Amino acid sequence: VSGLTGRAPPATPKNDGVSFTAYCGGGGSAKTGVGNKIVCDLIAQQAAPSSFNNDDNNNNDGSEELFERSNHTTATARRTVEISTGEALCFGIHAFRPYDDTLQMIRLVACVGDEILLYGIPIHLVANSNEKEGAAILLAKANVGSGYGANVATYTAMFHVQQNQLQHLIAVGCENGHLVVFRIHQSEGSNAASASSSLVELTKITECKGHTKAICAIQFHPRGHEVLSSAKDGTARIFSVATGHELGTMKCEVHDPNGPPPAAIAIDPSKSTIKTKDPRMMKRAPQILVRGCAYGDLEGKTIYTIASGKRGAAYLTKWKSTTLVSLKGGGGGDGGVGKNNEQQQQLNIRQEYRVQCSPVPISATSLSSDCTIFALGSVEGSILLYNLETKSVLKEFKEVHDLPVTCLASRPIPNALMLPGELEGGVNFDAVSASADNRMGRWTLQRKSRIKPVRAASSSYSRKKGPVEQFVWNMLRIPLLLLLALVMVAIRDVTIVCREEFGMPAVLLDVGAAGHCLYREVLWAEDTRPGIKFVPV
Repeated sequence: VSGLTGRAPPATPKNDGVSFTAYCGGGGSAKTGVGNKIVCDLIAQQAAPSSFNNDDNNNNDGSEELFERSNHTTATARRTVEISTGEALCFGIHAFRPYDDTLQMIRLVACVGDEILLYGIPIHLVANSNEKEGAAILLAKANVGSGYGANVATYTAMFHVQQNQLQHLIAVGCENGHLVVFRIHQSEGSNAASASSSLVELTKITECKGHTKAICAIQFHPRGHEVLSSAKDGTARIFSVATGHELGTMKCEVHDPNGPPPAAIAIDPSKSTIKTKDPRMMKRAPQILVRGCAYGDLEGKTIYTIASGKRGAAYLTKWKSTTLVSLKGGGGGDGGVGKNNEQQQQLNIRQEYRVQCSPVPISATSLSSDCTIFALGSVEGSILLYNLETKSVLKEFKEVHDLPVTCLASRPIPNALMLPGELEGGVNFDAVSASADNRMGRWTLQRKSRIKPVRAASSSYSRKKGPVEQFVWNMLRIPLLLLLALVMVAIRDVTIVCREEFGMPAVLLDVGAAGHCLYREVLWAEDTRPGIKFVPV
């Protein structure tokens, strides 16, 4: 499994709630490759059929009333959709659903070779429909560049003030270090009702250059005008979506912040002690891999990066950025997101702190939607849920995968809200992981399910009495209580009248005297005793 994504847009008056998870992978990029595909798992909330069986005369009730009624009679429908990628292997996927969705589809961006494929997965199936009607639909595809190798993708929606419309953007990080931004739009002459396949296009806006090695993670600025990326060259960079210019660079380090910095290593072939002039055989500085990057607030001023070497500990770094106007103009793309004569801003980025988050290298990362928990996957197959507020690991699942974790997906909505399908199980999952061991796992901070199990009847509880047994019990319980009262009175008299006979030495020497006292003095008096009168026979 090489890619994983999760999406869960909540229910609105226009759209039903849906939980979507997809993963990609296979047996390799070859003619004999087996299982090269994308698997999508979709759980959708939909109203019961009775909510929609309205007569034509009752159609004037309004959509609000229909939505209110459907909320009380909702049900979940689950299905799985598979997409074959043929001989090519899909390395990265990203799922999203636009707010102004008119197609009622989950969009899925797949990075396959040098291309990105945009699919649409219908959320609801029409009654009496076959499986083909619920399959994925290829909406559009585009080439990022010859030999680029698409690795990761992400999506955002940005409101264009000048054009007064909402623009949908896709950013793709490539193996050669380039970052390409596309805009999703409908072809000329198309409309919302018919824009289902070839009428949707991907137009290249700009290409951002700066990284020297493969890009590992990317994310759009919360406002959409910038894009953040991290790569295997040891840096994280911020680019302008409008112009493609680099706005800031964060050079990550993987040594203890409280200790001395590592000594610089210079390669000098003339002074090498190794009997070779091949630089690959000489001692060099360790490679730093920045596996993850993410914005930590809605203003985009807080940035988190996760970096590690090929061995050793991994470090989380928090950065703060401020804006400084430095120059005007510059090159740009041809997509129309921004104009070339706009003021170009340079970001002043400073490191706030750096802490160790794992004793071993990290291979996959994902930040939760509320920016509080960073899900980390290590090369040893462990999953860590790291709290950014306390700077500590909340929970660690040690070596749950046999091979390094290849991809992670954090919870797409806050934990206070429930995803479709979680109500039945009573468990809110905080992260989903996958590995090259062909296994997936779901991880949670909960200790137990919210649903209490039905306990079997214990042996200490009496069985339910039948009508005859209940009648007998009602008849005998008052006499039994009276008998218990008489026994208690008898015990009291024994302690008063027969105290000497029931003493320990007396009982051992003469048991008959104790019995005679109990019978004649306490329970039954003789007829010759003064004051005793019997009823005449």
